[in-house]
Amino acid sequence: MKTLTIVPMQYSGLYMANPGALFAVLTLIALPLILLYVLVQRAFVRGLTAGAVKG
Repeated sequence: MKTLTIVPMQYSGLYMANPGALFAVLTLIALPLILLYVLVQRAFVRGLTAGAVKG
């Protein structure tokens, strides 16, 4: 168990000739964060528009 900031450092130091592995690790780290951002943004905009409707 390691933190997410340590994992890419291991691949860049150990496998300097293999940038594909480093890119794969960085993609796996970033993908959940991007999905979380999209879901939270969608809920945030929905809340703003629901509060703006007068009825």
